[in-house]
Amino acid sequence: IRQSGDALLAVINDILDFSKIESGRLDLEQEQFDVRETVEGALDLLAPRAAEKGIDLLYEIANTVPIEVRGDATRLRQVLVNLLGNAVKFTERGEVVLTLQRGEPVAGGQELIFCVSDTGIGIPPAAQSMLFQSFSQVDASTTRKFGGTGLGLAISRRLTELMGGTMSCESEEGRGSRFTFTVRMGEVTGGRRLVSPAAPASLAGRRLLVVDDNASSRRILSTLAEGWGMTCTAVESGPEAQARVEGGEVFDFAIVDMQMPAMDGVSLARVLRAGPFARNLPLVLLSSLGQGANEGEEGLFVARLTKPAKPAVIQAALLRALGGRAPAGAVVMAAADPVLAPDIVEPQPERVLLAEDNRVNQRVALHMLQRLGYRADAVANGLEVIEACARVPYDIVLMDVQMPEMDGLEATRRLRADTRQLQPWIIALTANAMKGDREKCLAAGMNDYMSKPMKFAELTESLARARERQTLSDAPRGAQRGGQ
Repeated sequence: IRQSGDALLAVINDILDFSKIESGRLDLEQEQFDVRETVEGALDLLAPRAAEKGIDLLYEIANTVPIEVRGDATRLRQVLVNLLGNAVKFTERGEVVLTLQRGEPVAGGQELIFCVSDTGIGIPPAAQSMLFQSFSQVDASTTRKFGGTGLGLAISRRLTELMGGTMSCESEEGRGSRFTFTVRMGEVTGGRRLVSPAAPASLAGRRLLVVDDNASSRRILSTLAEGWGMTCTAVESGPEAQARVEGGEVFDFAIVDMQMPAMDGVSLARVLRAGPFARNLPLVLLSSLGQGANEGEEGLFVARLTKPAKPAVIQAALLRALGGRAPAGAVVMAAADPVLAPDIVEPQPERVLLAEDNRVNQRVALHMLQRLGYRADAVANGLEVIEACARVPYDIVLMDVQMPEMDGLEATRRLRADTRQLQPWIIALTANAMKGDREKCLAAGMNDYMSKPMKFAELTESLARARERQTLSDAPRGAQRGGQ
């Protein structure tokens, strides 16, 4: 049901976007955003699918790329998700790699060059001329293996053109494809420029061993390490790594891929721990989502990171191995796939109210909140929200916009008007995707915005933002929460 619903939603969204583009009514936002977060957010969406297929999903952002730019992050992410989604869909083995480089300076901003390459089935020469045409597909037969609306690439190309760029494709049948697009982003005065986290002095001069059968992954990890002042040795197999260590080469760390032919990462770790040369060598394991630790693997690794591993997370793992302090906000032990993860039982102190008139949506949302450790109450309309908040000082309210008797916008306005009670952090829940809906929610006094159907990862991020902002505004608590 979920997959069918997502497929139908994708068709509707594509048609709506295409209609708005064709009618000239699609306006782009001009807001300051973090390029790295946008890229990594798009990759996170595709990581479970890539892990399920057993392909490597990798990315590399050049250090010259500005972190903070001005433009439409939502539309940029849409283009990235479309290209990455296609690459994963049409690749059965090998890799999907996203690279981002800085282009030429333009008036008032900067050109960014994105490239998505894969080792998939490729595109026949006769079909390449139709790639960016609306409602066209490489395989349009009734027996085709891959579905789709035939609008994704057409919309993506038009969006890049609206952002002042271009899109092109190079492909060879049976050997993969390479999509390149450019966009022009506005400059942020005084914005940060280096994407790679700063190199701590404790890593400078350290020796790193990278063991990965994927050449692109070895190159990316080596570039990161060398950028931090480290000396990197990269090998493509467990036996080669074993030979290096037993041959007398000394390393301070090793990053080991889980899935390798002949000897996987766990087998290599056991061999190294059993020998006299690397019993205390800190090992970091790179694995796909859902590949948790198995029985008998305790103590083999100082950290287990999921692909694609982010530079800040890798750096934090290495610092942790040295006994140093990881950068603020870094997560070393990567979380499992939310879809596969068991219920999270650690209780959270925040009181949550869910306002949702649909009983099925209520049950799904309450189950997600329970897995995250939240005890939540549920009401079915805006009037019940006001009554509930008068009885209990809720910290967070998940507010559906469209409800009977009183909608979420009016309920929010009334809560904000009552200065006598504690002001909760209000997250809008809406299926609307039209321009201006987010602004209406914020104007009514809501603090955040989530689209429906609700997804576990997005709910997790929204609640994390709520907790962070609530902590910052706790003094005085009731006076400031509603105004952020």
